[in-house]
Amino acid sequence: MLDLLKRVQRELGLGVVLVTHDLGVVAETCDRVIVLYGGRIAEAGTTDSVFNRAQHPYTQRLLEAFPDVALSSERLVSIPGAPPRLNALTPGCRFAPRCHKVFEPCRSEVPAFWSVPGSDPEHLAACHLLDPRWEER
Repeated sequence: MLDLLKRVQRELGLGVVLVTHDLGVVAETCDRVIVLYGGRIAEAGTTDSVFNRAQHPYTQRLLEAFPDVALSSERLVSIPGAPPRLNALTPGCRFAPRCHKVFEPCRSEVPAFWSVPGSDPEHLAACHLLDPRWEER
């Protein structure tokens, strides 16, 4: 099915929006990726840039949880906790309750989008860790 989509896209010059949880499919078929968490964009950019220079802790954990056949690790990494209930959202970053890098502004302020240093200019992440106000952290 994916091969058919790619062929039709190429032949007709179309854009395709693919919604998936399968990072392997994203890596194989997509030029750009948007990572969502709790209904908000966490990170966006070219697939290469996001996969190789992930800045949002959720994106980092997703990529760590994806099995690498080249490694002989027996345990898969998981993200502790549960996804947010969309009818009971907390203020601040939606990922804060599960984040391994959480600090005070994460719980109270919605993070702005920041350019990812050393990456393509269209690679953005919504994370307080990229906010210059918190560099001393």
